[in-house]
Amino acid sequence: MTIRVVLASALCLAAFGQTASAQSMEKVKVATTFLGLWDTTQPTLCKDRGEFAKAGLDVDVVSTRGGSENVQAVLAGGMDIGYSPGTNSVLAAYRQGGRFKIISTEFIGQNDSFFYVPAASPLKSIDDIQGKTVAFSRPGGASEAILLALKAERKMDFKAISTGAMDATFTMTMTKQIDVGFSVPPSGLDAVEKGEIRVLFSGDDVKSQAQLTGRVIIASNDFVTKRRAVAMKFMETLDKCIDWAYANVDEASKSYAAWNKVTPSIAAKGLAFYKRDALSFGPIRGLDTLVEQAISGKFIDKPLTDAEKKELIDILYTTKK
Repeated sequence: MTIRVVLASALCLAAFGQTASAQSMEKVKVATTFLGLWDTTQPTLCKDRGEFAKAGLDVDVVSTRGGSENVQAVLAGGMDIGYSPGTNSVLAAYRQGGRFKIISTEFIGQNDSFFYVPAASPLKSIDDIQGKTVAFSRPGGASEAILLALKAERKMDFKAISTGAMDATFTMTMTKQIDVGFSVPPSGLDAVEKGEIRVLFSGDDVKSQAQLTGRVIIASNDFVTKRRAVAMKFMETLDKCIDWAYANVDEASKSYAAWNKVTPSIAAKGLAFYKRDALSFGPIRGLDTLVEQAISGKFIDKPLTDAEKKELIDILYTTKK
């Protein structure tokens, strides 16, 4: 056998090996809410570090613009996983006939949402929003859940208005089209640092939300039933990636700063809103309370039966203690 033939054979074998390796990779399509937020961008960070590939997963990540859009991305059949939609939007979609699975909690509490006013605003405390206009992102999202819970908890009367993206919300707030804006770190923290806006209150100020599952992870029925092992591998791999991010905050925060085009100091201020425990995977916390709040907010019209809970919820993975 000539050297040329040996070389050609080796190249063919190498190409075959690469093809076989590519074919053995399990494809997973993930829709996240608001790419760039610390918790919702963990799948992207894990992918960029190559950890999914090492686990045999070929993960595609796309960004949506809130809870309702995220759920619809899964229901439309294009996405295997919906990462971080608010529980209200998930319950509403299920009650309207959408069929999918909640496979884990994604974020516990609402500590990463804050509401602000221009520095010169006469509003000085949370009590001053009575009768005012207060922004939230989109129906079914976490920011709306905070405001609905705040109304119920403090018996307050203010007008909650969907303003969409955070940059548009900032413009509307600064031009006095709306009294109180909302944001999620690190967006808006530079304006706080410059003294342009003041934080009026945050999700932590709504005590009824602190220990509830604020956002969840959903998956298509087909993905859970036909590719269950792949779904579980995705969750386990991502959980380990989140562990790495918290063990290597300085390095991980560089990516966080780059995604959001902010300085390292602003990135550090943003990460202070997120504790590791808040990103723990596992069972839904406070499900009955969440259902009651969804009914109060008119997202659903009646409680879930035990059969409906069993159909909707299938927890695939729990973060190790």
